[in-house]
Amino acid sequence: MSATKNILILGGTGYAGSALAREAVLRGHSVTAVSRSAPAAPVDGVQYVSADALADDIDLGAAQVVIGALSPRAENAGTLLKSYRRLMDKTRAAGARLVLVGGFSCLRREAGAPRMIEGESFPPEVPEAVVVEAKENMDVLNALLADVSDLDWLFVSPAMEFSAWMPGEDLGRHRVGGDVALFDENGRSAISGPDYARAVLDEIETPAHRRAQIGVAY
Repeated sequence: MSATKNILILGGTGYAGSALAREAVLRGHSVTAVSRSAPAAPVDGVQYVSADALADDIDLGAAQVVIGALSPRAENAGTLLKSYRRLMDKTRAAGARLVLVGGFSCLRREAGAPRMIEGESFPPEVPEAVVVEAKENMDVLNALLADVSDLDWLFVSPAMEFSAWMPGEDLGRHRVGGDVALFDENGRSAISGPDYARAVLDEIETPAHRRAQIGVAY
């Protein structure tokens, strides 16, 4: 069993954040979740802190791992890169590991191809807010890729079907790839919240990738 870690989750009451908090507690880690809103279904064992993680200067405390699961929506659109740059600096100074929940559109269709957000047009039925969020996630990934410090970071892109609107089924399995999107034999790219969280916690407990983007899907 891996050593217990102090884990701080920014956006810890959202879809991804709450799944990560639940899995981390199940594995015996000490978890603090920061969010503007109170959790609809609090996870036993998680310490909740009320703060605007996109706007406030968050105290990392004794965190050994900092997870960013923020969404730049509504009035917070356009703030993700600035907030994560600040978080990068604070995490580096603390000697902690930074793990960010990325976006599917930051992956490539095939090796050497442009990332989807850079090389494809979104269909008209995709809400503008989703497009804006995807572009902000790509800005964050570019900042990480350009970082020349010793920051220990990981950018974890979920499958295309991954959200509170497409929660999927807890299958108890997952695949991990690089920056090329994973699809199943039927051409589907999906992952549930619990299985995504397991992939992330596996990486936190036994790091196999550093300073890299990975993708998670079935």
